[in-house]
Amino acid sequence: MQKERQRWWAVWLVAWSVASGHATPTLAIGAFEGDDETLTQAVRQQVVQLLSRSAHLQVADRAQLRAVLQERRLRDLGLTGEPERAPAPLAPAERVLVGRVSLIGIRLQIDLSCHDLQTGAALMGGSESITGGRTEWENLAQRAAERIHRRLTGKSLPVNFTIEPLPDEGTPPETDAQDYIRSPYRASIERALQRGWMRLYPDGTFRPDEPVSGVYFHALLQRLAGRLGGAPDYTPEKPEETLNGALAVRYLSQLGAGQPRASYLHPPAWAQSALRQGELRAPLTRARLAALLDALMQTVQGVGK
Repeated sequence: MQKERQRWWAVWLVAWSVASGHATPTLAIGAFEGDDETLTQAVRQQVVQLLSRSAHLQVADRAQLRAVLQERRLRDLGLTGEPERAPAPLAPAERVLVGRVSLIGIRLQIDLSCHDLQTGAALMGGSESITGGRTEWENLAQRAAERIHRRLTGKSLPVNFTIEPLPDEGTPPETDAQDYIRSPYRASIERALQRGWMRLYPDGTFRPDEPVSGVYFHALLQRLAGRLGGAPDYTPEKPEETLNGALAVRYLSQLGAGQPRASYLHPPAWAQSALRQGELRAPLTRARLAALLDALMQTVQGVGK
């Protein structure tokens, strides 16, 4: 019994390989920690359910597998029916996903990280953080699961919400559909893609007229803050929240050192050079965001055209 328990902690157990007979990487879902136990477990369950839709990962819920092992022990002892002659082996997982669910007032932050089971080290690029309103916990949990799946497999999950390319997603698509070729911001879009400030969708499109969601903009700010410094204070109330150009400028101006603070009514010169006044008041699209990023980087980093 002790030997089996040690094996359990050393090697996470997973479900059968797919019916095609081709083994897929296995991911064990470990413990989630949080300030509110009920909410934390609800978030964890959402993550498990969504990841279980994957055709590219075998997902093993540690809690469920513990119940399976307990049932097997009881059968082996003859306490619950006849013991199985040759129980099916459970393959070991290579990775484990753990989470943290934090409450900050009415704000909710979900942090997911994937670790190698051999070394315990966090996987490079295997973490995801998403923030929003507490009442949006279900949507945030689903988005966090879909994003971590993309980080681990490079593939999207079948979901019913818009999937945006992560600001720091891995290898870009091989084919650029160049659906932005007639955009007045084509040059800015090309620079944003070349320098990794933004990414194409998995199908190679940029979708210049698509609105930028609050979740995407928040993730972009966090990534740019790591490069440029600063501490933008934007967090979306809802995942699908859409900003206008002027509000986006306000938060982008909080990046880097020495940038003057921008107000809604008085955008800085770099923003006025990027967008016309009417566009600053209009919803923020991906093309307009590229234009703002291009102008900001020329100001902060001296990136030339």
